[in-house]
Amino acid sequence: MDPEEKQLIGSILSDESEVQMYERKQTRKKSKLSLNAKEFQPTLINSIEQIEIHGENYGNDTLTYNSTNTQPYIFNERQKEKKPSIKIHHELKQLQFSPKKHQTMQPITQVQTLYLTFNSHPSLQEDNQVQLQLRQDDLQFRNCLEQICGNQNASRNLQKIFDNGTTLQRSMIFETIEKNLIKTSKDLFGNYLVQKIFLSGEKQWKFSLFYQFKGHLVELSKNQYASRVIHRMIEFLKDEDYHFSIEFMDEIKQQVRQLINDNNGCFVLLSCLDNFDYKICEYMKKHIEQSVYSMSQHTYGCRIIQFMLQKQYSLSLLDQIMDASQQLCICEFGNYIIQFILKSNFKQQKMELFKIIKSNFQTLSYNKYGSNVVEVFLEVIDQEDIKFVTNIMLAADSESNYQFVAFATHPFGNYVFKKYLQLDQQQIIPVLGIMKRHPEILQQINSSEYGQKIFSVVERSIQFI
Repeated sequence: MDPEEKQLIGSILSDESEVQMYERKQTRKKSKLSLNAKEFQPTLINSIEQIEIHGENYGNDTLTYNSTNTQPYIFNERQKEKKPSIKIHHELKQLQFSPKKHQTMQPITQVQTLYLTFNSHPSLQEDNQVQLQLRQDDLQFRNCLEQICGNQNASRNLQKIFDNGTTLQRSMIFETIEKNLIKTSKDLFGNYLVQKIFLSGEKQWKFSLFYQFKGHLVELSKNQYASRVIHRMIEFLKDEDYHFSIEFMDEIKQQVRQLINDNNGCFVLLSCLDNFDYKICEYMKKHIEQSVYSMSQHTYGCRIIQFMLQKQYSLSLLDQIMDASQQLCICEFGNYIIQFILKSNFKQQKMELFKIIKSNFQTLSYNKYGSNVVEVFLEVIDQEDIKFVTNIMLAADSESNYQFVAFATHPFGNYVFKKYLQLDQQQIIPVLGIMKRHPEILQQINSSEYGQKIFSVVERSIQFI
């Protein structure tokens, strides 16, 4: 054999030996099996748990869950294999399940029913007791009932339920309020719910609240929130029998002085005058005439005086007003009484007020409340008085400037000057002419903090001359 052939045969034999050695090494390697290994494929016995749910309308398909696959798949009747399964028959009444520990589906439980008993109000009594059934989802409604006071959201929700709810729910709201009437009426949010009963509740409910209020009318009338409830009750009583109004007034007449000196009490008295026959309220006239100035310090007190003047219930009241007219002109609420007289037909009193205003024109114009009176004065004066005001505007101040410049640049006087520019153009030409001939005056007005607010009115007025 040639040497080359021997070498070739030797290389072949060496390759085969290497292969055999590699295979022997591979066979020595221990196999590590796990649940994810491909080699681990034991035979499954009862490995598929199949649930068939049969309702009233079921077909031939059943829903099957494989224990090794989280995704459901569908077998039809042709593909079914004979494997053990659990069948659940559902007739929309009850579900029966296997007691296996790994079973996660729970049967549907019936809705719990709560029972509340009310037996305090005759309209809800039947055999001395009425049992009200509430579903479990009405628990929030019951919680709202317990939180009427101090809870804005509960009050608003209960108001909506009272408007749109069932008769049962409305009755429950009334029952709860009736038990805590005084406290709820004084509450910041609860008072709105009591008002709602007087606005849209049953008539017997309104009368029930009225008789519970008796003995507390003065106390409630002086309360900031309860006075609104009393106002709603008065609006209800005005359309009922006459003696109910008398019952109400008989209780408060002994304490009318307290109500006159109280801002909230004045609101209730104003409601009485506005809704009841004046003959019932006539006893109030004497107390009001003796308290003109003190009542003028209140929002509703000054409105009571204006109401009585408008109805001409007490003409002698004018004398009391005129005695305090100078103080009322610069009073926060009293100035409205003076404005009312200036716009009315009380000629004698108007002439007296004209004299007072003309002699204190600049002082009143520079006052926060007095400027309101001067504005109304400019609306009702005649040509002679317009000339008087024009002379004041053209007068020179201590710095030799025109007075109308001081008016135009004053925090309150600018309102008076603006009203003056709205008068008859022919009557105020002297002032308009000066502003047109002297642009520096216009610049002075426009550069001031308050003058620039009325500068557009000034420019428009100058265009007409």
